[in-house]
Amino acid sequence: MAKLVLAYNFSEDRVPALKLACMLVKAPLKLVAREQLLQPLGYLAGVPGVEPVEEAYTGEEAQEEMLILCGFNRPDLDRLLSAIRKGKLQRVALKAALTPTNALWSGVKLQGELAQEHAYMH
Repeated sequence: MAKLVLAYNFSEDRVPALKLACMLVKAPLKLVAREQLLQPLGYLAGVPGVEPVEEAYTGEEAQEEMLILCGFNRPDLDRLLSAIRKGKLQRVALKAALTPTNALWSGVKLQGELAQEHAYMH
């Protein structure tokens, strides 16, 4: 799978810093619209065989910034995370790598899982 960063809920003032971090590792950035929060992550990442859902998201939950990192090797992952920490972004609490399991999950489901993990760890 080719490298790709899926970004959820980033404000316009934080997008340029995220684009810069992605450029450092030559990873395209895809900003995911709130209406697409029900779409499977794999569909948004272009995984063959993962189909879209027809329903558009209209809810209020899943407001936090979240990054889904697709197709990254370890050195590029480390460089991207370092660029986020040292750059203007400094912190993105919710991050995950795309896996065969979560490729079928919606952004809402993954954000709920990551928020629980983050609360447990901090």
